Amino acid sequence: MTITFRSAALAFALCAIAVLPARAQERPFTVVHYGGTFGQAMRTAYFDPAEKELGIKIVDTSRTDMAKIKAMVQSGNIEWDVANVNTLEVGRGAKEGLWEAIDWSVIDPKVAGPVGKLEYGVAFVGFSIGLAYNTKKYPSPATAPASWADFWDVKKFPGPRALEDRVRYQLEFALLADGVAPDKLYPLDVERAFRKLDQIKPHIVAWAKPPVQPIELIASGEVDMDSAFNNEVANAQQRGAPVGLQFNGALYTTNSWVILKGTPNKAKAMQFIRTVTQPAYEARLAELTYFGPMNPAAVPLVKPEVRKNLPTEAENLKRSIALNNEWWAANEAALIDRWNKWLLQK
Repeated sequence: MTITFRSAALAFALCAIAVLPARAQERPFTVVHYGGTFGQAMRTAYFDPAEKELGIKIVDTSRTDMAKIKAMVQSGNIEWDVANVNTLEVGRGAKEGLWEAIDWSVIDPKVAGPVGKLEYGVAFVGFSIGLAYNTKKYPSPATAPASWADFWDVKKFPGPRALEDRVRYQLEFALLADGVAPDKLYPLDVERAFRKLDQIKPHIVAWAKPPVQPIELIASGEVDMDSAFNNEVANAQQRGAPVGLQFNGALYTTNSWVILKGTPNKAKAMQFIRTVTQPAYEARLAELTYFGPMNPAAVPLVKPEVRKNLPTEAENLKRSIALNNEWWAANEAALIDRWNKWLLQK
């Protein structure tokens, strides 16, 4: 009787192990993103039409969580196939073995635009953070602050101002205000940047929480100028808020698609990325979000009234500076701690 029971238990366990791969294959194809209105826009611009084109069901979920991704990959329990991550995370995740290498024979390298081929990610959308200002205070672009040197010039441009409560971007703005040429920014001279920030600190009335608070402070008249994202400015303008933006000296950064290491749907993931980086897909997302398409062929498809607000529109891109993702990936953790301590200093 004991032998029979053990034999039955062993047979049941072997059957359970045998069906695990099949069940993994049955898991729906899943894409994770940052959620909110951006996720809703991706459902309209990307996921719904891609389902029809590829003949598959795409489950999208939020929110992208690097700790959860790492736990999935290390455990082998992969719940997500493709992730929308800030391009900073492509290099970080690659070092930890989190991503599958991109098959550039499947995906056209030209879709990545100015970012170019990354070994483990495909840049698909760009956004800029630049000098935003109140258009009631400065109704003419000719009289508005036009550079970060102007932002720091409290005599020529008196009035309250704010900056984001985040070390990333603010160091670059300080160095640009101090006369560093855009092509000489990196590696960042951190000491020089903090010395320049010391000069403007007494004139900062708020350290704004991104991405919404900078716009609220300008629109309400609490500050005359701030750093803000292009999409938030454009959306605020659509609501009638008195907010303008300078692309001169703006920093543009990107989001990328990555494929989780070990997914059973690797081939399907490559096909998905190839599909949603087509010009028509990216142009549609731009019109819904004001994020810039990375595929250069998508930009001309965007309506002119939207295109003028995009960071990847040719003239705006020419006046902007690419964020150095590799530098920040290596240095951000230590600088966040320094930033927080600096804010507390009198």
